[in-house]
Amino acid sequence: MAKHELVKVYDQHIPRHIRNFLEALTELNLHFTSRSLENIYQSQEERKLAVARAMRICSNMGMPVEQHFRRCFIVDITRHTTEEAWRMSKIAYCLALLNGDPDNPMVGRIQWELLKRMV
Repeated sequence: MAKHELVKVYDQHIPRHIRNFLEALTELNLHFTSRSLENIYQSQEERKLAVARAMRICSNMGMPVEQHFRRCFIVDITRHTTEEAWRMSKIAYCLALLNGDPDNPMVGRIQWELLKRMV
């Protein structure tokens, strides 16, 4: 078994305590939030689009989306508002940074920095 190989579950009944354990392991890797992208993307719509693109990339690559993205809600008690956000793994966060609106100069700068480091 590889060092970082995931446990693959097939159509078997899994006891609740094992499901809870696997869920807790997934939660440990979700360190980033879509709200932290506010400094990069000017609008909430732009953030949503970047996260949606990152999700599609994960899905197209066969990566389990639910292990990299979790919906959460941020409540502002003073304004009495609730905002939908996403908790993300490091991979998901990087994908959201790289796949934003190409007209956003920060996205281009992030892509350029990545290319410079790779070449």
